[in-house]
Amino acid sequence: MRSQGVMPSVVTYNSLMDYLCKHGRIKEAEEIFYSMAVNGRRPDIVSYSIMLHGYAIEGSLVEMIDLCELMARDGVVPDLRCFNILINAYAKYGRMDVAMLFFEDMLKQGVKPNEFTYLTVISAFCKMGRMDDAMEKFSEMIDIGVPLDTEVYMCMVEGYFNHGDSMKAEEFITRMKNKDINHKPWEGNR
Repeated sequence: MRSQGVMPSVVTYNSLMDYLCKHGRIKEAEEIFYSMAVNGRRPDIVSYSIMLHGYAIEGSLVEMIDLCELMARDGVVPDLRCFNILINAYAKYGRMDVAMLFFEDMLKQGVKPNEFTYLTVISAFCKMGRMDDAMEKFSEMIDIGVPLDTEVYMCMVEGYFNHGDSMKAEEFITRMKNKDINHKPWEGNR
């Protein structure tokens, strides 16, 4: 493209980076990301989301923090997708301290958590046996009006069963039945 005098657009860069990240070629995607500014194209929120997701896939948590710092310097405000990627990555690697810092930062910035955000946090707390924290987030989810489905209930049920509290697990099963909660197809980390 450039040899013909045509500069790639941000969308073109993003498409290429997305492809590379999805195919485990994060270093190449990183080179393209950092070459954008040199070539007169400023990375947008989608560019940052793609790179965050690429780093998350390979577990490059330090690079994720570095990228967040660059985002802040560039004045790019994280959206729900960015926060979900960050929270999910840190939760996946057992770093709930950092995941919850991102969760709190998201709230401070006025970004409302969705079903994926809460499921991620609740699931991580349940796996760690931190059922009080999971219950707190479950209640918060209800309080702010985020829709509940079977995945969230079953996560709580499994957490209580796995950590020896079958009575609480059975309470959640009853609550789920009484609320007539339906299973809906999962749509990912929107």
